[in-house]
Amino acid sequence: MSEQNTVGNSAIEHLRHKKLKYRGEKVRDIVLPTEPRTHEDLGVDITVVHNMVIKHLFTGGTLRNDDLAQRMGIPLALLEQPVTFLRNQALLQVHRRDTSQLGDLLFLALTERGRALAHEYMDDCAYVGPLPVSYETYCKQVRAQTVKHQIADRESIEAAFSDVVINSDTLTSIGTAFNSGESIFLYGVPGTGKSFMANQLVKMLRGNIAVPYAIDVDGQVIRVYDPNNHVSIHRNGGEEGSELQLLKRENGLDKRWVICERPVIVAAGELTLQMLDLQYQRDAGFYEAPLQMKANGGVFLIDDLGRQIVESKVLLNRWILPLETGTDYLGLHTGTKIQIPFDVIPIFSTNIQPEELADEAFLRRLGYKIIVTPVSREEYEQIFRQYCELNGLEYKADAVGYLIENFYKPNNMDLLASHPKEIINKIIDFCLFEGIEPELKNELIAMAWNAYFISHAQ
Repeated sequence: MSEQNTVGNSAIEHLRHKKLKYRGEKVRDIVLPTEPRTHEDLGVDITVVHNMVIKHLFTGGTLRNDDLAQRMGIPLALLEQPVTFLRNQALLQVHRRDTSQLGDLLFLALTERGRALAHEYMDDCAYVGPLPVSYETYCKQVRAQTVKHQIADRESIEAAFSDVVINSDTLTSIGTAFNSGESIFLYGVPGTGKSFMANQLVKMLRGNIAVPYAIDVDGQVIRVYDPNNHVSIHRNGGEEGSELQLLKRENGLDKRWVICERPVIVAAGELTLQMLDLQYQRDAGFYEAPLQMKANGGVFLIDDLGRQIVESKVLLNRWILPLETGTDYLGLHTGTKIQIPFDVIPIFSTNIQPEELADEAFLRRLGYKIIVTPVSREEYEQIFRQYCELNGLEYKADAVGYLIENFYKPNNMDLLASHPKEIINKIIDFCLFEGIEPELKNELIAMAWNAYFISHAQ
């Protein structure tokens, strides 16, 4: 009987909530990639190393071997064997030795034969940078630092939204949705603050992750690290705040990876299907990772869903398999398909009714559907007060009352979270033009309203 129970429990173990075992843990320790000690630790074929040495010497000219190792992101000791091999093949030469420092530091340069081969390598793939990590190593690291283990509690969600006026029920829904690790679908009329909430939600992300400069897939290079979308802890000042602490923290780590904050990738109306597949740079001969791959370990926000050039149903259907399996399939220009972990929390934000975007079957696949509604009068007044304080204006309750009674009610308009900022900004714009002190006056409020809502001008 006990054996049957064991088998039965094992058979349905996958149905158990994946985060129960992480209860009480806000941040899990992540094992970051350590510095390779052997050529096997590099994870790529030795020919890839030879190729990169030649291309660095081609683009950089004569380089000292420690400088070359630094550019490739590998220990100097692992450069000795490739350099010896390439010297024996008459592809590079030792230009001179540096005897001013300890150790055997060599100045390396390509021979004529080496330069000719470098031209061929550059024509085939012009990527020059840190040595790529292997595809297998990348997939393993993404799974090890998964965003799916992140847990939000009421204390942390309230801290993330502490400077935001938000309905308590909506706040509970957002925190609960975050704990699911699944997709989040925010919808409601324009101006309710959906995009703002989505951007606040990323404050829930905790800990840092490792992002490779590039990965090697059967000789094809995919560039992953993107300084426009990834924030390295070194570039951002780091958590410790000092260069010494940063050096201590990075000591012993694989320099082919960048330690980054968990990424937040945002795509809106410009999003196309092509941006969700590998971008082959024909002139350069290597690939740029798609947005969802750059977002691995973090959040992928698709804002203003339904406003893209591509039909929304086609765009949403692109996510069916990744949402269900946690795996995405990407195509190389050779026709080969590769599996890449889909380790993101996707957030969809739209002003369009869900039924107009997708059928019921797909909507069921979305983890959490959260409707963001207009705010109450009390919440509206709180938001107005907040923006007044932010801009140094005296908050006047009677002026806000005038706005609601004389403009919102006659036009049968909802109170929206985005309106106070716009109205106050327009008051400030006018006062700056006239050279007067900004303040909440009825005539200025009327002017701001008419400038913002032309169709509702009095």
